[in-house]
Amino acid sequence: MHPIKIIILLILIYLLYRLYMHARKKRVAARKKGRQVQGEISDVLVQDSVCGAYVPRGQALIRHHDGREFFFCSEQCCREFEQREPRPDSSSGSTSTS
Repeated sequence: MHPIKIIILLILIYLLYRLYMHARKKRVAARKKGRQVQGEISDVLVQDSVCGAYVPRGQALIRHHDGREFFFCSEQCCREFEQREPRPDSSSGSTSTS
C-alpha cells in the first residue's frame, strides 16, 4: 500500500471516531440535563374513570375510593365520579339520609 493511501485511511478513521464521540457526548449531556432522550419513557398513561381519556399519571387527578385509586383528566370528571360514587366518610356527616 502506498503511504498516501495509509495516511488517507488513518484520517478517515480519525474523522469517524470524532463523529462517534460527538454524538455520544450529546446523548450524555442530554441525560445529565434531565431532558428526555428519544426512546425513554417519561410517564405512564392512566385511563380516566369517567370519560375514558388517557392522561399522563403525573398530570391526572387521583382519588381513592374503597381502597382503589381512580384517575381523572379534569375536575369535572372528578366531580361527576364523586356524585355517582358517594365517599365512605360522607355517610357519617350531617348530610346522611335514613
